[in-house]
Amino acid sequence: MKRHPSVRFIQALAIAAACWLSSGTLSLAGDLPRLADERPWAAAEHPGVKLPAQELTGQLVYELLLAEIAAQRDHFGVAVDTYLQLARSTHDPRVAHRATEVALYAHDLKAAQEAIGLWLTEDPGSNGAREALASIILSQPKMPDVGDQLAALLADDNTDRARDFRNINIIFMQHPDHEGALALSRRLAEPYPQLPEAHYLVGSAAFVAGQNELALTEAREASRLKPGWEASALLEARVLQGQDSAQARSFYQDFLEHYPQARDFRLLYARYLVELKDYRGAREQFNVILKEAPQNPDLTLAVALLTLQLKDYAAATPLFEKALELGYRDPDAIRFYLGEAYEEQKKWAEAAQWYGAVAAGEQLTAARIRVALMWARQNQLKKALEMVRAVPVNTPEQREQRVLAEEQMLREAGDYQGAFDTLTAALRRMPDSADLLYERAIVSDKLNRMDVLEQDLRRVIVLRPEYAHAYNALGYSLADRSVRLDEALSLIQKAESLAPDDPFIMDSLGWVQFRMGHIQDAITTLKRAYAAQDDPEIAAHLGEVLWVSGDQTGALKTWEKSLKANPDNEALQATMHRFLH
Repeated sequence: MKRHPSVRFIQALAIAAACWLSSGTLSLAGDLPRLADERPWAAAEHPGVKLPAQELTGQLVYELLLAEIAAQRDHFGVAVDTYLQLARSTHDPRVAHRATEVALYAHDLKAAQEAIGLWLTEDPGSNGAREALASIILSQPKMPDVGDQLAALLADDNTDRARDFRNINIIFMQHPDHEGALALSRRLAEPYPQLPEAHYLVGSAAFVAGQNELALTEAREASRLKPGWEASALLEARVLQGQDSAQARSFYQDFLEHYPQARDFRLLYARYLVELKDYRGAREQFNVILKEAPQNPDLTLAVALLTLQLKDYAAATPLFEKALELGYRDPDAIRFYLGEAYEEQKKWAEAAQWYGAVAAGEQLTAARIRVALMWARQNQLKKALEMVRAVPVNTPEQREQRVLAEEQMLREAGDYQGAFDTLTAALRRMPDSADLLYERAIVSDKLNRMDVLEQDLRRVIVLRPEYAHAYNALGYSLADRSVRLDEALSLIQKAESLAPDDPFIMDSLGWVQFRMGHIQDAITTLKRAYAAQDDPEIAAHLGEVLWVSGDQTGALKTWEKSLKANPDNEALQATMHRFLH
């Protein structure tokens, strides 16, 4: 749409002409319109800056009016060139400000960079100039040539250069050109070897660019110059996390021993422990933080979730209730977790009450399904099926959830054919549902329908080529039947490459090694799997391989320990029965 001079603009021209005719001088703090919003151009936009008193010559009036009229009529080439010439000759930050606005509006980035440079020269503390420069940097896929402007900004700021480096770091971390950001960071930091923030800028850019050794060196130098600085310590910790988990943990612990009040650092440590699945250690760290901020609902919820993960359900419930009382932003999520915690304690009435209290959001459908599943586990299958079939669904994902819940009820009740038929009917409507196909493959295994199992799992692999458990399930099914063992090994190794620390994939690998006659390899692998996950089926496999190897004592010890914790597990009972009766 064409832009035309507004009434305000015409009035400004009249005022300018009148003032010029009467006095021959005019301050540029007058009522000139802005390009975007027509807010008056005011000296208040440049506080603390000594503004030059411009002599309003005829040439100057002409150039100002030419630039404004050209901008209003979309002749941006003329407007940009004229304003740049004015900014160079007047040395007035307001003119440079206006030149920047017009150049940015015209998408003339080269001219905008020059205008910002002139603006910062006359007004080094201008937040507007800094914001304009940041917008230019972030708008480009490659780091633009703004080194001169940034270097000048740093050189001119003798009050808080450290803040400038921190702000530059924020901008650079958002830029996609990581190598360009690193090169410019090194250039900007070079004149300031004693400034920790300069080293931090280079270290952060190096970390994002994948140059971890440089990042580590710069982080440590920043910490040497500024002991106890959390920012540099956090950077060093992140680098170490990707290199050596033991060294990273040691660094976290040592820093917190010397600086126990470093809350952000402790929070990162707690999250790292969650990544390592050290939930107990993570809970300890979150509890330390929670003692300092007992009314924080997010921290309370974090401790509650870790407590739930540790299966300390009785301790988790009051923490969830406290997070709810403190006004956590998603109360329905907490109500769902409370239902889960009570369900795990087999307190069915309380669980149903909390699930029923979920009023909206992502948890609503899941909560209703969980109530139905609880009835199924109390031998009320007919009632449970009626409830789950009555759950309203609005999306394909919710429809899948409902089908999977119905299938689970039937499977757990031993009705494998019913579960198979339910999944088959659903797949007619959703033929490319990887979740439904995977579940039908698992049920097909129970029905000894190897043809359907293999067909469904191979389709899942096509739909989700990075889904490790599809490869694992097919490989394990072949190994368990002692057929096509080389292919089974290849499939399980593919699964292991996608999820190298998964204990159930380790279990499958140990089992195929056993079937191939590699007994000692199988024992080593299965012991590693069992150490990672105290699961009864892994215990059954490990015990069987130990028994066959001649270590009956080790086998009995493994089985009995697992049976004590899992007295109803059918796979474990069946394995023990084969060897002990």
